[in-house]
Amino acid sequence: MSLPALRDLFARHRTGATGLWRLGHEPGRTIFFEQGNVVFASSSHPLDRLTHLLVERGKLTQVQLDYAMANLNPTMSIGRNLIEMGFITQRDLLDVARAQVERVVWASMAGAAEPPAFEAKPLDASTVRLPFDTPAMLLAGVLNLQDRERLLAELGPLDQTVALEGRRPPELSLPPDLVRIPSLLDGPRTLLELSREAGVEPFRLGAFVLFLREMGWVRLEGAPTLDIPVLEPFPIPLPVAPPTPPPAPKSSLIEEIQAAQLPTTNLEHLSEALDQLGPEDEVDEPLPQGGFQPPAPQERALPIQQTAAGSTEFPEPPYLEPRATSRRPLILFLILLVALGLWAGLRWYKRNPIILPRLAQATHQNPEPATPKPEPPTTEAPPKIEAKASPEPEPAVQAPPPVTPKPAPKPPAVPSKAERMKAIRDGNWKLALTQGAAQLGAMQGKWSLRLEIACQGETIQHAAGLLKDRDPDLFILPMTMRNGRTCYQVFLGSHDSEAAAMTAAKRLPAPFLAAGNRPKPFRADQIPSRQ
Repeated sequence: MSLPALRDLFARHRTGATGLWRLGHEPGRTIFFEQGNVVFASSSHPLDRLTHLLVERGKLTQVQLDYAMANLNPTMSIGRNLIEMGFITQRDLLDVARAQVERVVWASMAGAAEPPAFEAKPLDASTVRLPFDTPAMLLAGVLNLQDRERLLAELGPLDQTVALEGRRPPELSLPPDLVRIPSLLDGPRTLLELSREAGVEPFRLGAFVLFLREMGWVRLEGAPTLDIPVLEPFPIPLPVAPPTPPPAPKSSLIEEIQAAQLPTTNLEHLSEALDQLGPEDEVDEPLPQGGFQPPAPQERALPIQQTAAGSTEFPEPPYLEPRATSRRPLILFLILLVALGLWAGLRWYKRNPIILPRLAQATHQNPEPATPKPEPPTTEAPPKIEAKASPEPEPAVQAPPPVTPKPAPKPPAVPSKAERMKAIRDGNWKLALTQGAAQLGAMQGKWSLRLEIACQGETIQHAAGLLKDRDPDLFILPMTMRNGRTCYQVFLGSHDSEAAAMTAAKRLPAPFLAAGNRPKPFRADQIPSRQ
C-alpha cells in the first residue's frame, strides 16, 4: 500500500462525487466535495486549526490571541470575535480560511496509514463553500509530497512510457520548470527521456506525471522490448578427406592470436544487434532463454541535485563549457564608485551649507580699494554768512499707553468621579474621552491601572458595572489599533507609585483577575496612544 488517500481523492474528483470525504477519526480530517470539486475542509489536528494559522501567518500575535480567547463573546464565532475586537479584517479571515482548506487537502494526500471513507450525500445549505481551482490544488499537493519512497512506489519504475489518453490535457497554470512537459507528450517517451528533454529533475517529473495519470489524461506503460529470435544452429557437414595439399607457409604470431579470438555464430549475431542499437549500449547480463532482449538505452545525465537521503542515483551532469569572462562586473563597480563619490559630496554639502555663501559674501563686502585720482584746485568764492533762523519747536512725543497683560487661560476643571461614571453609563463617549484627557493632565507624576482595551462600548459599561459598589475613579483614553481602528483604554485610580497601583490591582473583582486578564500599571506620562 503506497498512497491510498491520494488515489481516492483523485477518483472523487474524476467521478464528480458529492459528499463528505474523511480520513482518520480522532484527530481526523474531513473534505467537502460538490460535483467533484473541493469546496471546504475541516480538521481536528492542532496544526490545521484557524487560530494556529492566524498566528503562523503573522495575522495575529500570541498575546492578542490569548486576550481574545479570554474575552470571547459566546454568541459569536472565534473569527467574528477577532474581527469585532479589531485584531483582523474580513480579508485576513478569508485568506487564512482558504489556506486552511489547502493544508487539510495536502496533508490528507500524504496519508498512508489507513484508508479513507466517503459518505455520498448532498451538502447542507449551511455548509461554507469557498471557490477553489481543484486541479491546481491537487497538483500543488502532489508536487509538495516529500515521501520519495512511497511516491516512487505509487508511480512505478522511471523507464515506463508516457502516452496520452486520446486527448491533450487542458491548460494549467504550471511552474516554470514544467511548462514544456505538455508539448512533449505527443509521442511515446519514457520518463527518463522526458526528464532529459525538459531539463527537469526525475523525481519532480515523476510527481507531475503521477498527477496527469490520476487525472486520467495520460497512461503509463512498460518499457518496449526488442524481440530478436534465437538462430537455430547451422548444421555442419562432415568434411571429406581432401588430397594432401602442399605445405603452406607458417603464419605469424599476430595472425594466430587474431584467429584465436574470432567469435562464434551466436556472438556475431549479438554484435550485429548491438551495432543496430548504437555504440553506447553495453550488455552486463547473460541473454535470456526466450531470445535476446537488449537493455533500455542509457540516457544522458541531467544536472540534478541530491536533496534527500536515499534518493535515486543518477549519472554525473554533462561537461559544460566555461563562459567567456564578462566586463559587466567592472563597469558596475565603476558606476558604484561614482555614485558613492556623489553621495559623499552631497552629505558634505548638507553638513556645511553655510561655508560657500560666507565665502561669496566676504568677497562681495571686501572689494579691492580703488586709487583716488587727484583733482585740480578750483577757485571758489568766499561763503556768504546768512542769519540763522530760530529753530522751530519739535512736537512732543506722546508715551504709549501701558499694556495690561492678559490673564493666562485657566486649565479645564478636572471632572469628578461621579461625572466620569455618569458619562460612561450614559454611553456619551465623546464627553468621556474629554474627561479622561482632563484627568490625565491632572495626574502628572502619578500612576494608574489599565484594566483592559475595549473596542465596544458595552465592554466598558460592563467593567463599570462590576465596580459600581466601590465608587471607582474610572476614566478612559483612546488607542489607535494597528488596523487604524480606534478603541478605548479603561483606567482605574490615581496612585503615587507603581507598587501602590499593583497593590490596588490585587483588590479588583474576580473577573478582572481571571486567566488571560492582566491589569497593568502605567505612569501618566508613559500611557501609550497607539498599539
